[in-house]
Amino acid sequence: MRRALILLLATTVLAGCGGGGDETLTRDEYASKADAICAKYKQRTDALDRPATLSELANVADDVVPILEQARDELRDLKPPADEQATASSWLDEFDVIISDVEKIRDKAKQNDPAGVQQLARPALDHNKRANELATLLGMTTCAED
Repeated sequence: MRRALILLLATTVLAGCGGGGDETLTRDEYASKADAICAKYKQRTDALDRPATLSELANVADDVVPILEQARDELRDLKPPADEQATASSWLDEFDVIISDVEKIRDKAKQNDPAGVQQLARPALDHNKRANELATLLGMTTCAED
């Protein structure tokens, strides 16, 4: 079992972000603000204990889910440039998928199902990789880190 899968997903997705507003941002402004938000929430996930058991994994996932949701909500408040709206929407949609992945992994961990956790790990990491690729396309660095 990957002991820190949930933290890996959280820190990868939460590479950073910053406050929104009603105005459409330039590409550089969008990437910078998103990276600032990701950095803020990455600090929170980095402060969590590393799980060594399924029970601990479930507890950490319980802590990670609201952090991911808060980050996603702040990211959704940002207004990307019109020509990057489709990519930004895809990135945020992938964020939703990752939150769902963490919830599913948490549920399997709570059921003491290591095989179930393992089965969910590969697709979760693939979703995380896709989110990082989209963040990179949007000019982000912190939000695109593993």
